[in-house]
Amino acid sequence: MTVLYEAQDRIAYALEGARFAAEDLFDAIRERALIVLAGVVAIVAVLVIALTAGGGDAGEAGAAAPSPTAAAAGEPRLIDEQGFSLSLPDGWNRVKPPEGASFAATSSDGLAKTTLWAERAPGLDFDAFVSQSMDNLDEIGTNVRISDQVDGPSNAARITELRAEVPLDGGLDAAYHVVLRAAGPYRFYLATSLQPGAAPKLVADAELLGTTFRPQVLPKSGE
Repeated sequence: MTVLYEAQDRIAYALEGARFAAEDLFDAIRERALIVLAGVVAIVAVLVIALTAGGGDAGEAGAAAPSPTAAAAGEPRLIDEQGFSLSLPDGWNRVKPPEGASFAATSSDGLAKTTLWAERAPGLDFDAFVSQSMDNLDEIGTNVRISDQVDGPSNAARITELRAEVPLDGGLDAAYHVVLRAAGPYRFYLATSLQPGAAPKLVADAELLGTTFRPQVLPKSGE
């Protein structure tokens, strides 16, 4: 009997040990499964967030954000060259300047044109430059007048704007806008003409050309 009891006890211990081992194995497998599952969930969450954010940005950009071309539409274009800079209105195009001129451009409909002349005349006083320009304009136009002027301590600080009407064939007049500037030994003459029937936008364009025009010439020593 004693041997039988001992055998039963050993069997019971063995079964209990097997149960504990199985429970430990199950716990280990469950912990590893939870870790793996948590990792998978985290990866899926990251992917969902990334896809959602990317799709939202793309949708918003496509619906609301203007393209670079659209953003530039309607904006003036900066012309920055050696000797001068100005803002060229939207719809204007550069053209070959006439002989002796530095720059020229026309509106898309051809009803407005601007031309820049630069003359090296270090001994020409600014007041004399204005008088000379008015005399020359008086030869081709009527009602020549100073429409605006800015005085300053130097020639470079002074600005004079002239206006005139230039008769055309058929009894019509073209409006003529002139901006006079000086920098160093150079005198600048920016003329913009507006044909009859020019839209109000072209009048504003002429003002833009005149107000944004900047000479960029450094005076030489002694001039």
